Amino acid sequence: MEPDELQAALENAGLTAYQAEAYLTVLDLGMTPAVKVAQNSSIPTSQIYKILRDLERQGYVETIDRDQLHVRPTEPEVVLDQLRSQGRRLQDAADDIEDRWERPHLTEHGMSVVKHQETIIERARETFADSESLIEAVLTGKQFESLLPALREAKSSGVVVRASVYADPESKAAVEELPYEDAVTELRWSYIPGPSLAVVDRRHCYFAPNTRAPEQYGIMIDDDILSFIFHWYFYTCNWSLNERAYVDTDEGWSFVTLEEFIQDFSLLFDEPVDVSIVATGYDNQTHQVETVSGQVIDTFYQDDFRIEDPPSIDQLASGLTVTIDNDGTPYTIGSWGSVFEDMEAYRIHIDEISLAPPSQTRPSRLSDFLIDDPSPE
Repeated sequence: MEPDELQAALENAGLTAYQAEAYLTVLDLGMTPAVKVAQNSSIPTSQIYKILRDLERQGYVETIDRDQLHVRPTEPEVVLDQLRSQGRRLQDAADDIEDRWERPHLTEHGMSVVKHQETIIERARETFADSESLIEAVLTGKQFESLLPALREAKSSGVVVRASVYADPESKAAVEELPYEDAVTELRWSYIPGPSLAVVDRRHCYFAPNTRAPEQYGIMIDDDILSFIFHWYFYTCNWSLNERAYVDTDEGWSFVTLEEFIQDFSLLFDEPVDVSIVATGYDNQTHQVETVSGQVIDTFYQDDFRIEDPPSIDQLASGLTVTIDNDGTPYTIGSWGSVFEDMEAYRIHIDEISLAPPSQTRPSRLSDFLIDDPSPE
């Protein structure tokens, strides 16, 4: 390195121009009188003593009082540590600047691709803090551990957190040791390695391929339609068939998808059993989040033949409606993205399950509400 470049590096490390020049001169001369340092540099003699004292306080040199002040360089460990620490800080700063440059601000409807997967995890962490209703995530064990505080904060705010963790033997054992019970509503194991994914509030989505992908990247989405597609990927590939590791029983009998509610309760609807629910979701008439309650009086989905087994996922994926008796009026509830039903359901809670008294006259199906007016004679 040229002398000018070396002096510039010392100045970047925090020395003044005179301090850097004095230190390099001392390194070249070794033990020497202070005045000789001034004579072999551009530093005025009137300032050399103060400069050397300042260098001594910083650990660069050592002064010795004889008939005149002498100076010698100290062992360079302190200097080297400072320079290397400064180098690491500058490298970290450069990486952070690059990351911030590549981290775009999403527009109202947007999708962005970034180079570093760490950006995806950090943006997901930020979005978890602002989530209002639902987090669906499939993560590696290390990612799950790093996001645990953010998930814990979201769950404490009433957000439903559903996490699936890739369970190779090492990461599964590590996750089982974590205090995750207050951070997730339900945890499942995924035994086939795949991408990392987080879908937040049916709107925000963060995706990164697994480490075996030939090119590493990440995708950030702020769009309800695209997030809907990733939700179904999560639900079909990383949730519905996965082994359950933990469920928070304090949540009661609640569902965040209408599909799961139907799969669990469809066989009861043709029996002498009353199932009453409380549903919260987006009302397509008031354009507000509303809560309604009532007894389930009808369900409809593709190929609804009322067979003995619960409906399959593909039957429910193509259209699903649940009708309740809302104070004597039929009220229809649809799944994610529904526009024809009265409500797009966000959360369904089982309010009551009871045997219907044989003598009780009750509307068991939607047709009981539809009374034809007699034709005029």
